[in-house]
Amino acid sequence: MKKILNILLIIIPFFCSAQKQGNIWYFGDHAGLDFNSGSPIPLTNGQTYSPDGYPIEGTAVISDSSGALLFYTNGMKIWNKNQQVMPNGDSLFGGYSSTQSALIIPNPGSNRYFYIFTTDAFWPDSLKYGFRYSKVDMCLDNGLGDVMNEKKNIKILDTVCEKLTAVRHANGVDYWVIVHKYYSDAFYSYHLSSAGIVDTVISHLGSRHPAAATYQDTWAAIGEMKASPDGSKLAIVNGNTGIYAIREYFNFDKSTGVVSNWVNLQTNTDYQNDYQYYGISFSQDNSKLYISCCLNNNGIFQFNLNAGGGNADSVRASMTKIAGLNWTWGLQLGTDGKIYVAGMDNQYLSVINNPNNLGLNCNFQDSAIYLNGKICSYGLPNFIDSYDYSNTIVNCDVDGITEKTNKTKTTLGDAQPNPNSGSTQISYFLPDNISNAKIIFTDMLGKVIEEQVLQSGYGLLNIDTQNLPSGIYSYTLIVDEKVIVTKKIMRNK
Repeated sequence: MKKILNILLIIIPFFCSAQKQGNIWYFGDHAGLDFNSGSPIPLTNGQTYSPDGYPIEGTAVISDSSGALLFYTNGMKIWNKNQQVMPNGDSLFGGYSSTQSALIIPNPGSNRYFYIFTTDAFWPDSLKYGFRYSKVDMCLDNGLGDVMNEKKNIKILDTVCEKLTAVRHANGVDYWVIVHKYYSDAFYSYHLSSAGIVDTVISHLGSRHPAAATYQDTWAAIGEMKASPDGSKLAIVNGNTGIYAIREYFNFDKSTGVVSNWVNLQTNTDYQNDYQYYGISFSQDNSKLYISCCLNNNGIFQFNLNAGGGNADSVRASMTKIAGLNWTWGLQLGTDGKIYVAGMDNQYLSVINNPNNLGLNCNFQDSAIYLNGKICSYGLPNFIDSYDYSNTIVNCDVDGITEKTNKTKTTLGDAQPNPNSGSTQISYFLPDNISNAKIIFTDMLGKVIEEQVLQSGYGLLNIDTQNLPSGIYSYTLIVDEKVIVTKKIMRNK
């Protein structure tokens, strides 16, 4: 058997019914939606707002696997499930006027800790705060959550565009967090593991941002970047650019974090139009790409990524205008597979009801969702578009993985997934005073298949079962030659 630290693929189905972490949305001026019933129900208790009348753009929200709200942010403040600002949840260095001001990602292997990644805005701060993270501990403030003092506004990269997305790593456990450097053609892919950011992959390709090499202002930083739900593609647009507009898509490697195969969707004719691109979204089946424009009634365009077998010229030629509206801004794929469209200062959201369908059959519907008097602005919440989140339900005694608020008790987590079809993960916690501990992995006849010595603190073991017959196996935690606990794993075909 391979070493226990070898990680194999765990393919988690996209849009699984258990994945409800994206079912609550807050955005705009006190607007919100609840998808837990299967259809979006307006919420009117949200706290996001437009300071000084300037439109709010990016927000981010996270719920648990039951669809219950945990917290949300506009990149500057964090509100808990009781609609209160967390005690240490003010003065984040994101920007409420950043296109994708924030993205919330669970700490891999944890239900208790969450990263809030933030990007600054071109206005009013000229991107000066860059790309940062803050870390929320949901067991602080009596289970309502708060930002850890030593993990707030940690700088990762200077001067990035207002673009921020993420993809589940090919190992099924970790994540890739992706930004684009401004004054550059570089994508930065950050590998987020249970230990934090453990690797950075830089890919130089596509257009420089801004496209005009002599252009020094930061206002061309606006516009969304999205990953396809299967994580195989990235797409990117920018606005405030006139003839220097950018609309492009790429391949993304979930194993390596490398961005490749640049396809420029802009044509020479397009350069004569002031499209002012802003929103972008893939369809749920990864076959269509939608781009919104906020000026000149350019509306929303669809590209068929399968046209001509994916040939770049055929994809460009497939461009279809599905809506001719003015002031269409952010796009976001919902947990119901529909794409929602933000319109500035609007009490309604528009919807692309069947985004997998070709051309006008995608069934665009203007002013489809009434927000009960609340106001949409430029943006909608930023999510991982596969909605493939790892967190379940927070439990501050044993948080569902093995994190203990009482750091004196040895714990061994349940294998996840179990049953498994090729690999599974086991978590544990050992106090500092324990120095002689190990996990033994055996078959039902007691034959030892693998043995691993453990270090104190939190740990995650990734067990490769690929070459094992189907059946039931055991793993046992042993401390000072004494059996503490034994649990079982089922291996499927």
